[in-house]
Amino acid sequence: MIYRLLLISVFALPITIRSADPPIVGAIRWDGWYGDGGVVTAMEFSLGQPKYHFRLPWFAQVMDDGKVSINGDSQAVMEQEIAYAAQAGLSYWAFLDYLDEAPGMSIGLNRYLAATDRKGVRYCLVEEGARLDKAGTKAWSRLVEHFRHPDYQTVLDGRPLLFLFGKTTTLGEAEWDELRRQTVDAGLKSPYLVLLGWEADKDRESLGFDAISEYACSGKGYTTDPETYARLTSYHVREKLWDQWKHERTPCITFATAGWDTRPRQERPPSWCSWVKATPDSTPPALQKPLIDGTTATPDEIQTHLREAIEWTRANRDLNPSNVILMYAWNEHDEGGWLQPTLGKDGRPDEARIRAVEKILAPLPLNPAPAKP
Repeated sequence: MIYRLLLISVFALPITIRSADPPIVGAIRWDGWYGDGGVVTAMEFSLGQPKYHFRLPWFAQVMDDGKVSINGDSQAVMEQEIAYAAQAGLSYWAFLDYLDEAPGMSIGLNRYLAATDRKGVRYCLVEEGARLDKAGTKAWSRLVEHFRHPDYQTVLDGRPLLFLFGKTTTLGEAEWDELRRQTVDAGLKSPYLVLLGWEADKDRESLGFDAISEYACSGKGYTTDPETYARLTSYHVREKLWDQWKHERTPCITFATAGWDTRPRQERPPSWCSWVKATPDSTPPALQKPLIDGTTATPDEIQTHLREAIEWTRANRDLNPSNVILMYAWNEHDEGGWLQPTLGKDGRPDEARIRAVEKILAPLPLNPAPAKP
């Protein structure tokens, strides 16, 4: 504990907080849309019914036989995604990292890193606690190499931003202090560690992390009867997260959401959702209409929610000194949260959500310069 405090005090000098500073807004990437592996096949099955075609990523195809083909594995696709993110005004993407366990799930990150022009859109990583527990501290050198990347997202005048989804159980505070030490020894500032998960603040303290946030806000959880987007944002986000964090004075990164609707997975669950009992829809494909209802966020609703997240962040910089907003998600299409353009009825990308976010974020500078000490 003493060593960790020393690292933070020496290598993360106090930063003047200005509530008017533009926030650093990013979105989570879950990259199950690239290549021809089992995850992509499962997504083609979950979103294969006509009523869910409106959710397909913009690069997907509906074939003549009605089947869906999803494979965004090309540099051109990634460069267009970067252009969309920059157009929207996003500062960064938070890539869910699979270490070396699932090469197909790293295609998006590798394509991003191979891009010659990232247009100011930076990146950071979301690590999963159980995966890190298995890898152990051998993973630290790999993380430090990412922290070195010139486009890795930093906060508070240079601290690399790292999210942990679900606490580690075998890696405790001492092991996380070792990551701090290796980062500082590499000539960088101590990483800013953010825990995503349930009972996160208690676990944050036990691990010695800097802040908490959420990966997703699920409302009722996996269900065929999800919350409306209006209730999801007003109750489950504002009241259950923002208001509680403010009341309890919880160090945090502001969470925002583009929605939650797991009905495609309820009807056709992928193999990793072993707890979900399939509830197939017997409606013939020719009779299916797009399942768009109050659960499906409109572009205007997303815009309003994001504006409120920015306002909350500005009003609570004492709780969120990093000035960061994390949004679920760029591309969780089958789980119900996406900003990425989708496949329009005319076969062209539907950019409505990008344009809605652009009206809020594009006037703000990408990755604004930090305040001076």
